[in-house]
Amino acid sequence: MAGSTSIEMSPGQILSDLGADTFRKALQRGDALRCARLWMATAHRADDGGVEIEIYCCLDTRHDCWDVEIYYYSVDRAIVALREYERTGNMPEGE
Repeated sequence: MAGSTSIEMSPGQILSDLGADTFRKALQRGDALRCARLWMATAHRADDGGVEIEIYCCLDTRHDCWDVEIYYYSVDRAIVALREYERTGNMPEGE
């Protein structure tokens, strides 16, 4: 599912149903998504045929790397986690 297209989302966009739908469709196409310096998400097919979603959070601009890497196996759980992260600044543990 790795793609070459990167979709930019605005902070708070994932909180809306339209933003969540954009996230879901982009991952299904194999696109990467990025929300400013808050987070980046990509999806890959797992060995068992499921989907593995990688979410990176907290961009460290001094070193140009993400401080946190979390995995989810459900797009819906990834959306819930990103919504919590954008609302509270706390990223839930992955699956």
